[in-house]
Amino acid sequence: MTLFKSLLLGSAAGLVAVSAAQAADLPTRKGPVAAEYVRVCSITVAGVPVVGFVLPGSDTCFKLSGYITGQIEGGNLKTSNAVNYNGTFLAVPGRTSRQSIGGTFNRDSFGWTTRYNLTVDAVSNTAYGPLVAHGEYQFNFGQGFDTTAAQGSDGGLNRAYVTWAGLTAGKANSFFSFTGGGLAWANFFSPDRQGFNQPDVLAYTASFGGGFAATISLESKQAANLGSNSAGPIITSGGSNAGFLGSATQGGERIPDIVGSLSVHQAWGSAQISGVAHNVRASSNFDNTSIDTWGYAIDAGVLFNIPSLPGTQVGLTGAYSRKATWYSGIPDGMWGENGQVNGNGQGMAIADAFSNGNGTWATPTAWSVTGWAQFTVNPTVTLGLEGSYGQVSWTGQSANSLLSNSKSFIIGGVAHYDPVKNLDFEFELLYQSTKTVQPSGYVASGAPGFTNAWQNNANGFAARFEVTRSF
Repeated sequence: MTLFKSLLLGSAAGLVAVSAAQAADLPTRKGPVAAEYVRVCSITVAGVPVVGFVLPGSDTCFKLSGYITGQIEGGNLKTSNAVNYNGTFLAVPGRTSRQSIGGTFNRDSFGWTTRYNLTVDAVSNTAYGPLVAHGEYQFNFGQGFDTTAAQGSDGGLNRAYVTWAGLTAGKANSFFSFTGGGLAWANFFSPDRQGFNQPDVLAYTASFGGGFAATISLESKQAANLGSNSAGPIITSGGSNAGFLGSATQGGERIPDIVGSLSVHQAWGSAQISGVAHNVRASSNFDNTSIDTWGYAIDAGVLFNIPSLPGTQVGLTGAYSRKATWYSGIPDGMWGENGQVNGNGQGMAIADAFSNGNGTWATPTAWSVTGWAQFTVNPTVTLGLEGSYGQVSWTGQSANSLLSNSKSFIIGGVAHYDPVKNLDFEFELLYQSTKTVQPSGYVASGAPGFTNAWQNNANGFAARFEVTRSF
C-alpha cells in the first residue's frame, strides 16, 4: 500500500511539472493598459495658486480661463471746436479719437461692446521657482459710442509673456504703473499700460523677502493699437501713447524706455515708487530741425486694506512727467480723448515735444493725482468711488504758439452685483471737466456756419452697464 501511494504521488507530481512547463511555453495575454486619468494640480505663482490639470506626459500644470462681457454705453454730446492737423485752428464740430468730424446729429451717443477673452497659463516647478507661460487673446465686437472695436470686430494679443527666477519677457504689464486704469472700464488719470496697450518688456525683479522687491525693465515705446491719426490734432505715430503736435514726425527708436521700481506687498496693503527715462526724437517738416533729448517721469502710490471693513481698500497715486507726457496718466483719461470727452469742448495739447516752426521746440510738463476707495457692502455687492486731477503746462513756445495749457478732473462711481459665482453685473458713471487756455496763435475764424469762438470749457459724462461671465 505504501509503495502504491508513492507511485500515485510521483505520477501526479510529474503531470503537474509537465503541465507547468507546457504552459510556460505558451504566449501570455496581458490585461489592458490602465487609462491615464486627468490629475488636478495647483502651483502657487506670486502668492496666487494656479489650479489646473497636468498635461499628459509632462510636469506642466495647465489652466484655461477667461471671460465674456456684453455692455451698453452712452454719454452726452454737443458741438464744439477742434484743431486740424496742419497746426492751425479750424472751427468745426467736436470730435473724438473714435469719431469723424461732423455735427452732433451724425455722432453716436449710444453704443454696444462685446468682448471674449481667452487666457492660458502653463506652469511647472523648477529649482529656481515656477516657470510660467501666460497668454491672453481678446476678441471685440461693437458699434456706436465708446466701443472697444472700431465699428466692427477685431482680435488681438492682450498679454503673452514668460516669467522665471525673476525674469519677465514678452508683452506684459508695464512696471512703471502702480494701479493701472482704475475701478471703471474707462480710465482715470493714471499711467495704465496694464489693462490697455501693454508694452513689450525685458525685465528682472529681485525679491528681498518680507514683500519687498525691485525691478529694472526695458519697455517698448510703441502703443500697440495706435497708428497715424492725421485727421486730428495729435499725431500718434509712436512714442508713449503721445505723439508730436504740429509738423513734427516721430524719429526712429534708438533706445527703449528704461523703467525702475521699488515695491512692497504686505498684509496692510502695498506701495510702489517708480521712474522712467524716455528718449524723445522728432524732426520738423516745416523748418528742417530736429530734437533728440531725454524726458523722464516718476510715479508713486499706496494702497491700504482696512482691517475693520473686510474687502475695503483705499488708494492714492500721483505721477509727474517732463517731456514724457504719457507717463503722467493724462492721455489715458476716459477714452484717451485728451479732455475733449465725448467730443465736447477743446482737446488738451498733449505730446512729448512741439516744433514751433522757427528752429525752436516747446516741451511739456504734465502731472496728475488720483484717489479711490472700494467698499464690500456684503458678499454680493461692491461699491467704488474714484477721482483724478491733472494739468499740462508748456514752456518754450513761440509768440504765436498753437499750444494751450490745460487742467482737467474726472470723478465717478462703480457698482458691482454678483448674485452667483462667476457672474458680475456692473454699472459705472464717470464725469470729466476740462479747461484749456486760449493760445496766443488762435485766430477766431473758421468754416462758414460754425461757431469760431474759443471754447475753453469742456465737460461730458459716460455711463456703462456690463454683464460679465468669468470661467
